[in-house]
Amino acid sequence: MRALLKLILCEFQKIKRKKLFRIAFLTTFIMPVFYAMLLKGGNLDDMMSVVREENGFMLLLPLSVIVAANLFFEEHDCDTLKNLLSVPVSKGQLAMAKMLVLLLFDVGYILTGYAVGVSISIVTGASMDGWGRQLLLTFCTGILLWAAAMPCLLLVVWCNKSYIISVIIAFAYMVIGYLLHISDKIVMVPLGLNIQTFLPIPVIFRWLYQYHSTGAMGEEFLAFYTRFQPYFISTPVVFAIMMGEAMVCMALMVRIYQGQKI
Repeated sequence: MRALLKLILCEFQKIKRKKLFRIAFLTTFIMPVFYAMLLKGGNLDDMMSVVREENGFMLLLPLSVIVAANLFFEEHDCDTLKNLLSVPVSKGQLAMAKMLVLLLFDVGYILTGYAVGVSISIVTGASMDGWGRQLLLTFCTGILLWAAAMPCLLLVVWCNKSYIISVIIAFAYMVIGYLLHISDKIVMVPLGLNIQTFLPIPVIFRWLYQYHSTGAMGEEFLAFYTRFQPYFISTPVVFAIMMGEAMVCMALMVRIYQGQKI
C-alpha cells in the first residue's frame, strides 16, 4: 500500500508540471462564466447543473481520457519505462497508480468548477440555499465521471496508439454518450439485464437528472423531464453499476498494460 501511495504521488507530481494539466483546469471557468453572461437571475441550482452537466460531461470526460493517455504513454514515448521498472515496481502497480491519479484529477476538476460556480453566484447575488447538497452532488459526479471514462480509457490503452487517436476516441465517446442520454429508447427503459443499464453516460444522467433544476427548463425539455422521472435511479444503484464497470475495466487495463512490450 505504501509503495502504491508513493507511485500515486510520483505520477501526480509529473502530471502537475505539465502545461496540459494547467490548461485543463482553466477550462473549468468556461461554462459557468458563459452561463452567467447568457442568463441573468439564475440561482445556485441552475449554476451547479451547468457545472456538473456541461463542464462535467462535455469537457471533463474527454479531458480525462486525454490526460490518462498522457499518463500511460509518457514512459513509452520518453523511453523511461525500463528505468522505472528497474526499481521494485510492477507494471500493474504503475497502471493502478495512473488510474487513481486520474480519479484525483477528475474530482479536483469538478470541485474547482463548483468553486467557480459558487464564486460567480455570490458575485451576482444568487441565493446560496442548498450549497452543501450541491457540493455533495458535485463530488459524487466527479467520481462517477471517472468511472464513466474507464471503458474509453480501456480502448485507448488497448489500441496503444498516438495522442491524436486518443483525442479522437475521447471526443467520439463523449458525443455518442451525450446523444444517447437524450434518446427515449436508451434512458426510458427499466433497469435489468439489458445494454441500456450498462451505458455509462445515460446511466449517470438517470441518477443526476432527478436533482436537476427545473426553473430554467423550456417546455420541450420539461416534457422530456416529466417522461423521464419514472426511470430515475438511486445513488446506491448508480454507484454499484458504475463502480462495477470501473473495476472490470481497471482489471482488464492492468492485464493489457502488463502484456505490452517495453
